[in-house]
Amino acid sequence: MTEPLRVDSDVPSSAASAPGAPTAAGAGDPLGVPRNLLRDAVFERMLRNILRGHYRRGQRLRLDALADDMRVSRTPVREALVPLEALRLVIVQRYVGVVIAPWTVGQMVERTRIAQSMLVDPPTSCARADEPFDPSVLRDCLSEAGAFVELAVWVLRRSGAPVSADWLRSQQTVLDVFHTDDIARANGIDVAADWTRRMQVVKAARNAALADDVALCAVRLTELSELLIALPERFRSAETA
Repeated sequence: MTEPLRVDSDVPSSAASAPGAPTAAGAGDPLGVPRNLLRDAVFERMLRNILRGHYRRGQRLRLDALADDMRVSRTPVREALVPLEALRLVIVQRYVGVVIAPWTVGQMVERTRIAQSMLVDPPTSCARADEPFDPSVLRDCLSEAGAFVELAVWVLRRSGAPVSADWLRSQQTVLDVFHTDDIARANGIDVAADWTRRMQVVKAARNAALADDVALCAVRLTELSELLIALPERFRSAETA
């Protein structure tokens, strides 16, 4: 299992606010686990299976088969399909089941390009927020792409672009997981290339955010986005050299 990036290992952990911490809310599944936790677990497993290529593009999957494979009821599977469909990774068809969408590496890069354009010219729509940056949000990031999203969301909110921040927030998990070592490798990308440089930029962006320097943080994140965007093409070039 992929370990968190630990960009901010000096930040004390807070189990009470950790994502996925057990809560009393939500009905349980036959396994005795709160349904919201099952939904999140099913979502993450399906996301990894899709991005790793375990589920082939265009493959049709029955809801019952997915539920049986994950040893849960149909309900958390149905709930997990909602964000996966919003991310355009699956297509849910009535009377047919679930079809794995024909997603591409280029579409992952496009997500980062959109975020980059937002940082360069934030589409402001309301007053700028004044909330300080909370470094603990970086604690559970699995890759520098996940840290990029967390920091960029803060920059956009501070820049008065909450709608853009909300869209980018919805992309955090898919970008974070896609840039982990095993899944990137499955898609022909060597994330070890320039990893040290990307981590230096992540830390520089974090330090700018901690100093409440929104403009400098945006500059660092734009630099980081260029490095992330270049990863797939750089690896292909190295392979063909």
